[in-house]
Amino acid sequence: MTQTFIPVDVARFEQARATARLPEAHTFIDGAFVHGDGESLTVTYPATGAEIATLRCATPEQVGHAAAVAKRAQREWGAMNAERRAAILTRAADLIEADAERIASLISLDNGKTLAGGRGDVRACLAFLRSAAGWATRLTGSTLPVGHHAQAMTWREPVGVVGIVMPYNAPFLFCGMKIAPAIAVGNTVVAKTPEKSPLAPVVFCEYLAAAGLPDGVVNVVHGYGDVGSAIVDAPEVAMISFTGSSLVGAKVGARAAELLKYPILELGGKSANIVYADAPYEDAVRGSAGAIFRNAGQRCFSGSRLLLHEDIADRFIEDYRDYVQELTVGDPLDERTQIGTLITHDDVARVQGMVDRAIDGGAIVHLGGHAPQEAPDRGAFYFPTILEVPAGAECAEIVQEEVFGPVVVIQRFSSTEQAIEMANDSQYGLAGGCWSTNLATAMRTAREVETGMFWINSYGTGNGPEATLGGRKRSGIGTEKGLEGIEHYTVLKTVLIPSEGDAYATEF
Repeated sequence: MTQTFIPVDVARFEQARATARLPEAHTFIDGAFVHGDGESLTVTYPATGAEIATLRCATPEQVGHAAAVAKRAQREWGAMNAERRAAILTRAADLIEADAERIASLISLDNGKTLAGGRGDVRACLAFLRSAAGWATRLTGSTLPVGHHAQAMTWREPVGVVGIVMPYNAPFLFCGMKIAPAIAVGNTVVAKTPEKSPLAPVVFCEYLAAAGLPDGVVNVVHGYGDVGSAIVDAPEVAMISFTGSSLVGAKVGARAAELLKYPILELGGKSANIVYADAPYEDAVRGSAGAIFRNAGQRCFSGSRLLLHEDIADRFIEDYRDYVQELTVGDPLDERTQIGTLITHDDVARVQGMVDRAIDGGAIVHLGGHAPQEAPDRGAFYFPTILEVPAGAECAEIVQEEVFGPVVVIQRFSSTEQAIEMANDSQYGLAGGCWSTNLATAMRTAREVETGMFWINSYGTGNGPEATLGGRKRSGIGTEKGLEGIEHYTVLKTVLIPSEGDAYATEF
C-alpha cells in the first residue's frame, strides 16, 4: 500500500535556521554561556543529516565546578520568598510564550519533530512552568497528634542540588517538567542535555536568565555517559532525576543507591492499548493511531502493543490500516507533515533491524515496514508500521522490547481475562489504555493492568502537569508531575516543641 512522503525543502530549512537563532555558546554555568572544554559534539538535522551546530562537551572538572556553583547558589535561592521564585518562573513562561515560533523551529531542527510537535512541546513547557510557579506557594505541612506533652509539625524543605539527565525526544518539554518544579521549591540544578538533541535546554536557559533567575541556580552541560556519571557522582548533588532507557536507568539507580542519593527514574515502556469488542469504534481507530505514531513513536508511554478482541480484529485492522496509511511523513518544517523523523539515521537502522527480525519470526506486515525511498540519504525517516504477531510466532523481541519508533504490534485476545494477562506480560509498567463502552470492563481493566498511568476511551490525552506520571516494574521509580511530583523535590522535616513545664523536655 502506498504511503505519502513529503520531500524535504531546502528553503524551508534555511528559513527555520534563521527563525531559530541557534545559540553560539552552549554550556551554561553560574549564569554565563561558555564553551565546554571536552570533546566536540556535532548536532545534525535529522531530516537530512546536515550539520547545524558544533559544541564541546563538558569535562568532569566543569561538571564539578557547576555542582559547586549550584551548591553555593542554593543557600540564597532556597531561602528566597516563594512568591519571588514563582514570579521568576512566571516571567520566564511569558518570555517563552512570546517567542514560541522561534523555539518550535529550533526544536524541529534539533530533533526532527514536526513544527506542530515543536509547538506542542512549547505549550507543555509553559504549562509546567506555570504549574510549578503555583505549587511554589502552596506546599503545606501538617500538625501531628503526639500527645499533651508536645506540639509537632511538618514542613517541606528543598533537597539541595538536583542532578537532571534529560532524554532526546522532548528536551524542551522536559526542561519544564524537571527543572521548573525542582527550582520552584528552592533547589538548584545541574542538568545534562541529551547528546542527540542538545540545543533546546540551552535556549531554555536564555529565557530563565532574561527572567531574572539568579546566577548558579540552573546549570546546563553537554556530553555523553561520562558527563551524566560525573553529575551523579558529584558530592554536592543530593538527588538524581533521570529519564531514559531502563538499561541506563538501572545503572543510574544502582549508583545513586550506592551513594545514598534519592533517584527519580522515568524509564521505558511497552504499553498495551486494549480495544474491546464494545469499544467506541471510530474513536478507538483514530485514538489508537495517535497512541503510537505521534512523535514518530518516540514517547515512553506510547501504546505500542495494540490488543484487539478477536470479534472485531479483522475489521479493525483494515480500518486502522486505511487510517494510518493517510498519515503524512516527511519534511518536519512543512505544515502538512504529521510524522517527522526519528532522532538519527542510525536509529532508522535499529528500528529496521527489529522489524526484519519480527518478520523472520512470523510477524505479518499490514503496513509499512521500511523507510521512504524518497527520503534523503541521511534522513531519519521511517514509515508508520503495523505488524501483527499471530499466536505461536517467534517474535518475543518486538512484543517485549521497546522499539521507540513508529511501529505498532497487534495481538488478538478472546476475553477480558486474557487481555489483562497479555497486557501484564511485560517487564514494563509505565502506561496503558483500553476502549470499551462497558464501565465495569473498563474499570476492571484499569485496576488490574499493572501500570502507573492508564487511559479509558482515549490514549495520551490530558497528560498535563497536574497528572502524575510514574512507572512500575522496569519502567521506573518515583513519580513526576502533580503534587506528588513536586513533593519528590523536597524533604519532609518534622519539628517538635515541648509544652510549657513538660518534664520530658529536661529529664535525662
